[in-house]
Amino acid sequence: MYAKNLSRLIWIVCSLGLFIDGYILYISSITEPFIKVMFNPSSLQIGLIQASAPLGAAIGGIVMGRVSDKIGRKSMLIFNLLFFVIIAILSALSWNILSLCIFRLLIGLGVGMDYPICASYLAEMIPKNKTSKFVTAAMFLNCAASAIGILIAWVIFKLVPSLQSWRLMLASSAIPAIVGLILRSKLPESFIWQAHKNKIDISDPESLKFYKKLFSPKYLRLTICFSMCWFLMDISYYGIALFTPSILDALGLSGNGDFLHSASMLIKSTLYVNIFVMFGAFASIFAIDKMDSIKLQKIGFIFSFLGLFIISISFFAQNNILNLILGFSGFILFNFFINFGPGITTYLLPAQLYPTEIRATGHGFAAGSAKLGAFLGTIFSPV
Repeated sequence: MYAKNLSRLIWIVCSLGLFIDGYILYISSITEPFIKVMFNPSSLQIGLIQASAPLGAAIGGIVMGRVSDKIGRKSMLIFNLLFFVIIAILSALSWNILSLCIFRLLIGLGVGMDYPICASYLAEMIPKNKTSKFVTAAMFLNCAASAIGILIAWVIFKLVPSLQSWRLMLASSAIPAIVGLILRSKLPESFIWQAHKNKIDISDPESLKFYKKLFSPKYLRLTICFSMCWFLMDISYYGIALFTPSILDALGLSGNGDFLHSASMLIKSTLYVNIFVMFGAFASIFAIDKMDSIKLQKIGFIFSFLGLFIISISFFAQNNILNLILGFSGFILFNFFINFGPGITTYLLPAQLYPTEIRATGHGFAAGSAKLGAFLGTIFSPV
């Protein structure tokens, strides 16, 4: 009974961490129209604002995954959420584009930390026969944050219909982080990491060669495949997800009216298409044990491509109604399948296939590579 309750608590805590990661990244897509009006940034500056968090996530994943392998999972889990709370509040107080970029970079650093730490902790503390389903269910909450975060942003906007409401949207991510911080303090250290910690000697000079093992003949193929698939996925995924309101605006979804009316229309439209991010992740929970993970990833990539292709040709439609139908259909297809396949498996496979002593290091490197892709996709999308 204790083991079952502990597994449930571990899943709740790690899932909440991944929910916060998704919430922080997705809600920034809603703040973008407000920031445009308030600070009047250029296209390149908009790209830098949105790309700051993925860049921070790339650094956090690559560096902090290794730190977690060295000093343990629990201490990093707690530090990370404390970091989230502080930076979420500071980002809401941003006074210009530069300060906003810096705080978004730091919040991204926290997101990058959480990916390898949560994945490693789940893989080590959940029974092996249930790892895939537990990790997939945790990533479902990460994807659910896209719809929930946008819904909360819409509620905040309705309660405070002001140009300044974006500050409350960014600050709201501190609330689930505080809840997660309280719960994480009750967790034990990873039993498997403790059993291996003597092999991970911090004082050993060789341990400073962080990624030597990842590129050894034994793991090179895994490292390249995990990193490149995730890298390529995130170029398109974040290039689309963080600018969904802008793309919907280009499709004519903002309507004719003042800024506050247009913003309300865009938030509702973004919520509608992002619900399918959640549906795709939910469907993967049932598919993960019945289908090979690589096959699932291939299916997701193929249909995600098809969704993006439909979005792209929608702009050539001569009829506005056809434009909207194609645009929405493409979004739905892309959002569903990118999370039904690649969104889950890119996160799951490194946690399953790397050994304990380099699990967080390898997962962090793959996640960091992915967020470099997100940085590229995000910075160039507005331009």
